[in-house]
Amino acid sequence: MNHKNHFDPHKELAKFSEFLKRKSLKITSQRLLVAEKIFSIGEHFTVEDLIDLLKDRKDEISRATIYRTVSLLVESGQLKEHDFGKNSKYYEFSPSSKEHHDHIVCLDCGKIEEFQNSYIEQIQTDIANKLNYDLIEHSLILYGKCKILKEKGHCEKRNQTVDSHD
Repeated sequence: MNHKNHFDPHKELAKFSEFLKRKSLKITSQRLLVAEKIFSIGEHFTVEDLIDLLKDRKDEISRATIYRTVSLLVESGQLKEHDFGKNSKYYEFSPSSKEHHDHIVCLDCGKIEEFQNSYIEQIQTDIANKLNYDLIEHSLILYGKCKILKEKGHCEKRNQTVDSHD
C-alpha cells in the first residue's frame, strides 16, 4: 500500500518540527533529513534499513541520531512500530490521512503486505462492544507463507532480504 501520493511531506516535516518544539528539543538539519527519508520510504523498514538508505550521509548523521529520530517520530504518532516476530522492530510512516489497515507477513521471505477488510473491522468492533469495551486501537497480524517461493522455487523479496542483511 503506497502512501507517497496521499500526504504532503512539507506538512509532515512541519508537524514533526512542532512536536520537537513542544518537547523543547532542537530542530536540527540531521533530524529533519532522517524524518524526510522516512517519509519517502513508502514501505515497512527496520532501523538498519534506514541506516543503509542514509549511508551516503553517515559523516553528518550518526546512528544515535537515526535511532533517536525514529523514537521521536514514534512518540509524535507519525511512525508506527511493529513487532512482526522477527529479530528487529519494523516501522511504517503513518500520516494522519492513511486509513487503518492490518498486515500479513510471509514466514519464508519476510514480505509484509497491508490489507483492509470491513468485515474483520466490524467483527473486532462487535467483540469489543460485547465485552463492554470502547475500542481505541487494535492490530491484526496474520502470518503465513506466500505462494511465490513454493510455486516458482525462488522469491525476489527473499533474495533482497538475505542480500541486504548478510
